[in-house]
Amino acid sequence: MDLKVNRETFTSSEVVLDTCVEQAVELDYILPDYYPDIFRIMKCRVIPRIVSHSISSEEPKKITCELTALIKIWYQTENSKCVNCIEQKMSFTKSADIIGECINPSVSLIPKADYVNCRVINQRRLDIRGAISVKIKVTGEKKQSFVINSSGGNIQLKKSFVTYPSKRIVSTKRVTVIEELEIGSAKPPITSVIRSDCQVTASEYKIITGKLVTKGEASINMLYTCQKDNGDGIETMKFTVPFSQVIDMEGIDEHYEAFLDITPLGCDIVTKGVNQSEEFECELVLLVNCTAMKYETAEVVTDAYSTTYDCTYEVCETKLENMPVPISGTEQIKGRLMCRDGKISCVYDVWCSVTNVTSCFNHDSNEFIINGNINFCGMVSNENGCPVYIESECVFEHSVPWEKASDDSCIEPKISVLSCSYNLVDDENIEVKAELSIGGYLHESMTKNLISDISVDFDSKKDCTGACALKLYFAESNEDVWEIAKKYSTSVEAISEENDISGEKIPEKTMLLIPIIS
Repeated sequence: MDLKVNRETFTSSEVVLDTCVEQAVELDYILPDYYPDIFRIMKCRVIPRIVSHSISSEEPKKITCELTALIKIWYQTENSKCVNCIEQKMSFTKSADIIGECINPSVSLIPKADYVNCRVINQRRLDIRGAISVKIKVTGEKKQSFVINSSGGNIQLKKSFVTYPSKRIVSTKRVTVIEELEIGSAKPPITSVIRSDCQVTASEYKIITGKLVTKGEASINMLYTCQKDNGDGIETMKFTVPFSQVIDMEGIDEHYEAFLDITPLGCDIVTKGVNQSEEFECELVLLVNCTAMKYETAEVVTDAYSTTYDCTYEVCETKLENMPVPISGTEQIKGRLMCRDGKISCVYDVWCSVTNVTSCFNHDSNEFIINGNINFCGMVSNENGCPVYIESECVFEHSVPWEKASDDSCIEPKISVLSCSYNLVDDENIEVKAELSIGGYLHESMTKNLISDISVDFDSKKDCTGACALKLYFAESNEDVWEIAKKYSTSVEAISEENDISGEKIPEKTMLLIPIIS
């Protein structure tokens, strides 16, 4: 007699690396000859950007990422109301070891500026010290085989339906979009660009065989200096850049669910003219991460025994991922900017950025709490017509109700700034209101004990000496019929038929007739 065992392969994700690497930023900078002397530093920023990453094929595996630190310094010269902007780019390479298997990896890299200090040595020299960090998370693919059916040897099986990801396709593409634009007659020409930022405001995708087509648009805000009739000035400009890309994903079709994440890596504005320009070029760099998953439902074996022979099996605890649930919402945050360098006569621009986003589950209120910091910034002019940079920071909190959260549930939030408006309270204070878009996915998984292998010892038959055809059993209410059948080496069907039971549980305390199968 043979025992036949049928198996199904499940795919699950496994975090193989979750760490943070740090990099010091040190720069002894001497102004080029064409820059005016430094009188006062307005602001020094370090903007980290991920250029590329790779995972080695040799053991032990290692992830290596190339990143840049864009140092931007706004300063003023003596007896001048013009804002000068210095930009210097530094490149770094960071790596981290990956422990364990790394099959079909999905990589998340989140750079952050930890701090920066700028010291003026003299009118032509700066000493800059700071640090940046990159949060690295690598998720690999893990395949496991589990028993879905078995026959022979009077085997009895307890089964349960589960939905699981059977296949996973991961693709990452770096996209560069170059758009040539004009200022227009309503705005003065550009002298120099002070800042530019980008938010991906909309995206959609379509799956065709072997490919994923995505399109959307990026909203870009620009702050620049210009020449006006009354002297130097500062202007803002907002515009959108559309994008569309075809991403190769071998094996993808309409049976897959795609989960798309588009992150802006950089937004550089280059003017066409020498001194003043009405034409400029916007170079937008996007990182498109896509994970496509195919979900299937199967009936798997969670327990087994034989009514005739000794039976053994191997149990494996596994996490089965549910389909990620998209989350969406908005949050309005208010803050205040104070000018400590005179009275505000004009507000050029107000903007904000979000950092240090974390999430956790509150079991008392059954909701996920998303926390972060929001940094409000503004460029204003005082009563003397001198530009002044001001900033302040506050925390924000957003809740996502979720009744079914378990220890394996988590949220990967994606926060972007929809708008940032202001109201001039008095001649020293600005009330700022930011509207945040709360997006991302909620990930859940259920832990199940599934049987990975079954064996029956046909040389070891159960001893039925002295056994009778029926036994009496006094069952408690809500007792599991399967456990009773397993205890007496009979079948669930035999007990249910003999006692006219329709469900898996004993409805009330009663006496059962247990048929014995020889």
